Amino acid sequence: MNHSRLLIGLTLLALLISACGPARTPAPAPTQPPAAQPTKPAASGCSLRLATTTSTADSGLLTFILPDFEKKFNCKVDTVAVGTGQAIEIGTKGDADVLLVHARAQEDKFVADGHAKERFDVMYNDFIVLGPTADPAKISGMASASAAFKAIAAAQAPFASRGDKSGTNTKELSVWASAGITPTKDMAWYNSLGQGMGETLLASNEKGMYTLSDRGTYLSMKDKLPNLVIALGGNSLQENKDKTLLNPYGVMAVDPVKHPGVNSDMAAKFVQWILSADTQKLIGSYGVTKFGQPLFYPNAKPTTSQAPSGDVALTITGLVEKELKLTMSDLKGMDVVKLEVEHPKKGKTPYEGVRLNTLLGQVKVKPEAKKIVLTASDGFTAEVTLDVVSKCADCLMAFGDGGKIHAAMPGMESNAWVKDVIKIEVE
Repeated sequence: MNHSRLLIGLTLLALLISACGPARTPAPAPTQPPAAQPTKPAASGCSLRLATTTSTADSGLLTFILPDFEKKFNCKVDTVAVGTGQAIEIGTKGDADVLLVHARAQEDKFVADGHAKERFDVMYNDFIVLGPTADPAKISGMASASAAFKAIAAAQAPFASRGDKSGTNTKELSVWASAGITPTKDMAWYNSLGQGMGETLLASNEKGMYTLSDRGTYLSMKDKLPNLVIALGGNSLQENKDKTLLNPYGVMAVDPVKHPGVNSDMAAKFVQWILSADTQKLIGSYGVTKFGQPLFYPNAKPTTSQAPSGDVALTITGLVEKELKLTMSDLKGMDVVKLEVEHPKKGKTPYEGVRLNTLLGQVKVKPEAKKIVLTASDGFTAEVTLDVVSKCADCLMAFGDGGKIHAAMPGMESNAWVKDVIKIEVE
């Protein structure tokens, strides 16, 4: 009995000591990755999924313009900023409602494959080649990115590639191709980072590497990049001598027929909003106060089926005696011809329009001119020597749907068949 009482007393004493002592720290739970936090929806519960390129985010443009959309439509924009290739892949899976990207060939394929009904021009800027202040490859002052890349490869100067299938990476690889070079991981000087534009710029600045960047992101981050300078491209888009470095952006609403789960109604509103005059003006104002130039140049066209016949449709300028600004009415009042010519991809195709040499005859090309540059509404350009043009009797500025003008250039590569031509510059 005494033994039992002793045990009871000891037990009560232990409980009393435990109650008076500090609380025990619970055993840690097994380590788990933090759960993804969804973006807070608008009060309406509406959200729009935007897949876009890192340059629109890193440049600060989205932070500048999206609050206007969210306020007007009471709908939160959930943004995923990745390389254009990844953004388009997200769209092909139906995991985005709308895309804002900049790789035209991939965008056109996205539409052709039925993931969107149409692509619309939104804005453009340009690409520039950045490098260390010492410029070990001596590319400063060169007129073309192709020549600069050749010099970088010859000097085996360190080069940073985004390596992420983005629009910028796509453009970079096309420049290497034009230079006749295929960079590989075996080249010690070539660094494929697999990073966005911002991270690639920071790495280039830190390690003294050349890189290709869109001008907008560079300008927005310039204060963080003291060791990088513009080696090719000048101080503004207008100073960029290499017209192949123009960088157009397009918007596409994901097709609800192909992807029934998308927010097609709000995606359509987003497209209308970003193409509207007010938003285009907003885009064009971004960066002007701080940098003395816009980071993006708006270039949306009216989405009506027919452009007004009184609007200027084609400008011919440059090394000419008389510059011309032609409306569709002007063009259709000229000597219009109907021809069937061989398209490099479509085969025999009928066209109606005005002969290119007729137009060049009207402006009276100066003797020192060597070539023409055809510029599309999305910023795409193609160069053709005047010697080749003069021998092309059937080259046309052809009339297309929606009041557009297309270059029909028989005997030439497909890149010379520029769609929606708005300017011919004689150089």
